[in-house]
Amino acid sequence: MFAFDRFKGFYVTLGEMFQRPTTVQYPKEERDKGHRFRGLPVLVTDPNTGEEKCTACGLCATACPNNVIFMTSEPHATKGRHPVRYEIQAPRCLFCGLCVEACPVKAIQMSHQFELAATDRNNLLYDKATLLELGRGIYDEIEQTSDGEWVEVTRFPDDRVGR
Repeated sequence: MFAFDRFKGFYVTLGEMFQRPTTVQYPKEERDKGHRFRGLPVLVTDPNTGEEKCTACGLCATACPNNVIFMTSEPHATKGRHPVRYEIQAPRCLFCGLCVEACPVKAIQMSHQFELAATDRNNLLYDKATLLELGRGIYDEIEQTSDGEWVEVTRFPDDRVGR
């Protein structure tokens, strides 16, 4: 019985020797993030007009469990209201995605931005201009699945078609 267990262990070790290593040399190589990866919440612009999508309804700030989203708004000529000041405190963010689910116009999305290290806490307070810049290139698209069903898919700038 003891010898059988030992050979079973050697078999597992031999099998692993012929597998590709799973180690990633991080700064040089990036690990493939899943499509549903939740990084920093960012503001999204309309790909057709280039304007911000946010209508300053405040639902994202209300839905946030840690109150990390702060916004002030004013009337806008074409869309009713728009945010004047929009800030996210990244150190307190849970990356839960409740703000994304609450937004009726999909103006806020979870990005693939995860490198948030800083030596000063004030560098982790993101304002509206920074959030719009980080969200540039993120857009929604309607796509047909193999079952023939139409679904809405969020595309990120680093997404490669045909993975």
